[in-house]
Amino acid sequence: MKIFITISRLIVGSLFIVSGLIKCNDTIGFSYKLNDYFAHDVLNLEFLIPYSLLLAVCICVVEIVLGVAVLFGLKSKLSTTLILLMMLFFTWLTWYTSSCLEAQDAAGRLGEEFTKNCVSDCGCFGDALKLKPKESFYKDLFLLIFTIPLFFFGIKNKIPKNTKKEDWFYMITSLILIFAFGVLVIGWWFTVIFSIALFALVYVIKNNVKGDWLALLGAYLISLAFTYYCLQNLPLKDFRAYKIGDNFQENMKLPADAQKAVTDYIWTYKLNGEEKTFTDRGRGPAEYDEIISVETHVIEEGDVPKIQDFTIESEDEDLTQQFLETDKLVMIVSYSLEKSEAEGMEQLKALADKAKAQGYTVIGLTASGEAKKQEVKATYNLDFDFYLCDEKVLKTVVRANPGVVVLEKGTVTQKEHWNNIDDLEF
Repeated sequence: MKIFITISRLIVGSLFIVSGLIKCNDTIGFSYKLNDYFAHDVLNLEFLIPYSLLLAVCICVVEIVLGVAVLFGLKSKLSTTLILLMMLFFTWLTWYTSSCLEAQDAAGRLGEEFTKNCVSDCGCFGDALKLKPKESFYKDLFLLIFTIPLFFFGIKNKIPKNTKKEDWFYMITSLILIFAFGVLVIGWWFTVIFSIALFALVYVIKNNVKGDWLALLGAYLISLAFTYYCLQNLPLKDFRAYKIGDNFQENMKLPADAQKAVTDYIWTYKLNGEEKTFTDRGRGPAEYDEIISVETHVIEEGDVPKIQDFTIESEDEDLTQQFLETDKLVMIVSYSLEKSEAEGMEQLKALADKAKAQGYTVIGLTASGEAKKQEVKATYNLDFDFYLCDEKVLKTVVRANPGVVVLEKGTVTQKEHWNNIDDLEF
């Protein structure tokens, strides 16, 4: 059993560190996911929406600290209890989400109204690794195999603080696991670099200062510092389809080898005065007098483009392709002008003038209404037009309000938070 507990500590601790780091990298994105769950037609916890970013930061940082605690044997009773509580909650949440989607699908097949809104993915690994709710549920069930025994051993004080020799074993083995998941699966070397710095800090404090809390405080502070950096800039690693080097038009298309959806067609028809039912993949009955109805049932979901709902629209027309084919384009993105940072908005006039002087076309993108657009243009003396795009899409394009994206014929060449507007080169 001791070997199993050792394996459990390594798997749970390493996974918690990588999972927490991915969410610390994009805490704003994780807060958006929390807002999806807090909505009135999901969990009906709308009173928590104003605190979603704070909650997101707390969850991400605590996840890393708990990973460190279980690896180094720090505050084992408390850490294993919190890990089990988190895992039980997330297991319930992923079960709830997958059940909601199944109920929604069943209602659609029966032609019944479905009033709930279902969250499509849990956000466990942000945009780095998209898992379907059912996949996340099975993942959580698998992890419970390790977290439940850890809890019972921890609560009985059978997970003592590591010796120095044990520290080295857990650090090296954990780094191998973090490399396997963080680099080979996620494709992010920083997971290893951050973990080395994290382990080094905790190791030094733990073996030179009495008590566990200072070592955990060190893990907390280094994790919080990284989170703060990403909040004040942009995510260190951009996993989304709008990252530097990606082309909008290409990501709006499906590749030739894309998986197509498998769909059953249920035909109801009359033949020789008799009503019959026939199921196939879309051809329909060979002979019939009258088609009464046809229903569809998706057996297997097909691939979808990386970018699905991005548009640049005026009140009269869709200008998406026109602007994406522009040689030099600067898009100033504000998903909500009402919620935009005033300090950032004050810098847009100088930015637009500088870009235009170098031959760039400058446009704004927002989900706000026409009256607000005109008010903002007058307030900040802006001489470019704002066009319409879906709010959720704009939140995905850039994690800042406002943020700036520079394109050349649809390919992203630069992308900055409003804090770093001066770093843009034209």
